[in-house]
Amino acid sequence: MITPLAAQPAITVRRRFAREILAILERDTTRSRRLTQAGWAVIHFVHQVLVSPVQQEGVMTESFPRRSLFDTEERTLFCDATGREYHLSVALPETYATSNQSYPVIYLLDSDIFFGMAAGLTPLSHWCVGTPEAIVVGIGYDMQNYAEWMDVRGRDFFIPDVVDWMPEDPNFIADRFLTGLTQEIIPFIETNYRASSFDRCLYGYSASGFFTLYALFHQPQAFQRYMCGSVMNLAYPYLIQHTERLAARSADEPIWLYTSVGELESKQVPSYHQLIDFLRGGNFPCLKLSTEIYPGEYHGSEGAALTYLHGIRNVYPAPESLPESALG
Repeated sequence: MITPLAAQPAITVRRRFAREILAILERDTTRSRRLTQAGWAVIHFVHQVLVSPVQQEGVMTESFPRRSLFDTEERTLFCDATGREYHLSVALPETYATSNQSYPVIYLLDSDIFFGMAAGLTPLSHWCVGTPEAIVVGIGYDMQNYAEWMDVRGRDFFIPDVVDWMPEDPNFIADRFLTGLTQEIIPFIETNYRASSFDRCLYGYSASGFFTLYALFHQPQAFQRYMCGSVMNLAYPYLIQHTERLAARSADEPIWLYTSVGELESKQVPSYHQLIDFLRGGNFPCLKLSTEIYPGEYHGSEGAALTYLHGIRNVYPAPESLPESALG
């Protein structure tokens, strides 16, 4: 689980996060090469969204508007299932305004920190390696600091009946959030946008990655593609008790799953191997599984970015030929 940063000022956290990403991109030649297709978009995102707002005397002011991303819009939706309002950040494909087609949709959890990444890298991945154009829908809370974000996300993603994870807390509503996601948020998006109901993907990392697998096992029909990273060591003992629905889905209804972990996540790696062995050895005829362990990586920002980038390359069909831009 990502360590809460409530004790630090938001500005300090933002500056540290920005420096961490830039250091990762520039750390050494090998690692930079792994992120070539993402590098410029991430650097732009870091400078424009994380660094620029803190350069005026190191504080956010009310003198300037908040930075926004092009080809994006924000909607709000109150979910009856959870009794909570959600901010839906929508990034539209470049061709959306000039076509009549429907598009695959990537539903992005933890949108408050991951939407900028996904909105910038999804079209770049399309241009460079031929992944399909997609609508990105970030599901977030419009929090003003990291302490708020940690508190609210936990209430939606934490599974009430997971052993040793604060059971009996009535504020942990993963089951109701899944209902709100599938019965309220997705219908809202498919009513208001040309969003395919036959090509949905769900992305999550850390606690939201656990929720992604929770959704896969409890409502496998809701999405056709799932991407999750660092899903927490509590996932394996919980998921092996809830296999019936996923096992009942036939090979004629395939589900693509990409899951990852950092090599240096010492608390996660043993249970990750258990989970992968279970998925590969279990009777899940529908499952198209891709896995990856990132060499030299801990739990954190690069794992989240790599899970997204490598995930969309693995859960979507490979293009017949790569775009010329893939060769540099």
